[in-house]
Parts: sequence; structure tokens; C-alpha cells
Amino acid sequence: MSYRPREFWDRRLSEQFDLRGTGESGLSIAYNQACYALRAATLDRCLRDHGVDPRGRTVLDVGCGTGFFTAFYLARGAKVTGIDIAPTSIERLRARHPEATFVLADVSETPAPGRYDLVNAFDVLYHVVDEGRWEAALAHLADAVVPGGLLLVTDTFMAPRAEAAHNRMRPLERYRAVLEPRGYRLSAPRPTHVLLNRHLGPLRFLNRAPQLLLLADHALLAAGLGRGDPAVSKLLVARRS
Repeated sequence: MSYRPREFWDRRLSEQFDLRGTGESGLSIAYNQACYALRAATLDRCLRDHGVDPRGRTVLDVGCGTGFFTAFYLARGAKVTGIDIAPTSIERLRARHPEATFVLADVSETPAPGRYDLVNAFDVLYHVVDEGRWEAALAHLADAVVPGGLLLVTDTFMAPRAEAAHNRMRPLERYRAVLEPRGYRLSAPRPTHVLLNRHLGPLRFLNRAPQLLLLADHALLAAGLGRGDPAVSKLLVARRS
């Protein structure tokens, strides 16, 4: 069966409207909670390192899914708009977070609604597998950032490897080609994990101990590991001039 993003993600979220729906669907809630706790810690550090306090800022949460990053920014005092291609996401998050705004749309087809201090696209763009639609999506998100604002995107930023039908990773040069002509300065991508959220092969039994993996990943990331690993997702922070 070919990958149809809207149907694929709406089915997944209808079946599992929790962190498994946007994370590792075959693993436990505890495992996915550890994965997202690590993402949140990495995002907090990046925002702090770039001198950005979300309080009072406008944020576009792209691919808002089950609302993890929506809740992250709301808890820090931001004004959040969420956008997703899955009707299930938008319907449920409107009920859960009436203080935020949610839009049903595909950013590979239409420009983002409005302009924002922060555009957050965690684990989204590598699910746009068509090259033309991917470039359009990145351009639309880049154009939605106000001068001085940040675009936050995750990918491996390295040459693609064998991937699932709904994943297509791209090297950093592809992002530079779209973002730099639009006045962006790109920071060095920062790993979001080392052991969590990846295939561990013969060590996969460790997935049953997610808190152990979380502690290990905090230590490994602090030591600077994962930067050159093509299997590791990384966070790119790009600032618009």
C-alpha cells in the first residue's frame, strides 16, 4: 500500500491518541514518555542557548499530533497555534486546549496561517516523502517566521539510509539551499537522542527499561555523542535575519 499521509496519520491517531500515535507505536507508553522527555529537555536547552524565553511568544506547532509540544509551549506561557493534516488531531486538541488555536491543513500544500516568533516542526518534515512537497513545506514554514525568530526542525541531516515508507531523511545541504536564501543562519544540529527512539538490534531488550535508557541518553548527549551518527535524529535551530 502506498503512503498517503493524511490517511496514515489520521488512522494512527484514531487508534492511539497518546504518545505512541506519534512515536514508537509498538512500544510501551513508558518508553514513549521517556523519548518525549528527552526531546523536551533538548528543546529547553536549545531555546535557552539561543536566548529565547517562550513566554508571550507566538508559536506555530507544526504536526501537532497528540499535542505534546503544544502543551510544552503553553506551559511556558506561549501563544500557540497548532497545525496538522489529521482531523483527529485537530478535533481532539481543540477540546483539550481551548486556549490554543488549531488549524487543519497540509503545510506542503498551503502557506502557514500567519507569522510567528517560533515555528516548531519536530519529527514532521522527514515524513514528507515527495521531494517537491518537502521543499514547499520547508519554504512555507520558513516564510512563517518573523525577522529575528526561530525555525526548529528535526531530521538526521545526513545522507539517507534504508527507511520506512513514511520516512525520508535529507542532508543538511538540502535545508541550507532552502533556508539561507531566505535570510536564515543555521546552527549546528544537536542530537535529540542516542539510544532511545532507534533500533537497538540485539540490545532491544533494553527497550523494556526506558528510564535506564533515558538516564544513559542524558549522559551520552552531555558527552557530545550522536552528532555524526546517521541513525540519530537531530534538532536544527535556524534564526531568521
